[in-house]
Amino acid sequence: MGLSLPYNITEHEGIGYADSRLDSATYSYRPSTGLGFVFDTNIGKKSDFSYRLNLEYSLAEIDSSSRLYYSDYKKHAYRIINTFGLSLFHNRHLRLWAGPRINLQIEHAASSSNIRNYNSYGIGIGAALGLNLRLTEKLALGCDIDYHGYRLFGSERYRSYDGVTIGDQDYYTLLAGSNKGATARLYFLVKFGEHYTERSPAEASSLIDPTL
Repeated sequence: MGLSLPYNITEHEGIGYADSRLDSATYSYRPSTGLGFVFDTNIGKKSDFSYRLNLEYSLAEIDSSSRLYYSDYKKHAYRIINTFGLSLFHNRHLRLWAGPRINLQIEHAASSSNIRNYNSYGIGIGAALGLNLRLTEKLALGCDIDYHGYRLFGSERYRSYDGVTIGDQDYYTLLAGSNKGATARLYFLVKFGEHYTERSPAEASSLIDPTL
């Protein structure tokens, strides 16, 4: 287990609205960071498979220019990231892996003018490439990079705006869209009970990993 530091390299989002008074929106994310807690079944074992669970928070600033008006947004994102890694190479000090990801997220965004804010929920898939580096018997560093996509749905609250005057009445609409981008992560990992041990022929042919 350990900590993760995500860095959002690039992200783009497209949103459509049930309310016909609103045009579809496109968002561009500025590079952003966050913090996560991670659990990994294989930081440095002699095993080809690993499962990594990452509980993550990030704060991003995003731009939207395809609205009735231009506005900056701040977005809070909470994610559950499930990674299924297969070893490409491993020894006592190094593990290179790749595998798919299944992601869940909840997001809240508000415009700088506070005219709009929305909540969205998403499910997505991705592909990741990562590396674990053994520092000591108990400590390791890790990093990975992924490309991912989400399907989004949710709701938005907004007020009318003519470029000068902000309306007093709140309106609500449903939204749906998609998101795609690339994220890099740095991990600080602590090993508990893991040893890089040779497996017997019987263990090697078994579907059950005795080191779990």
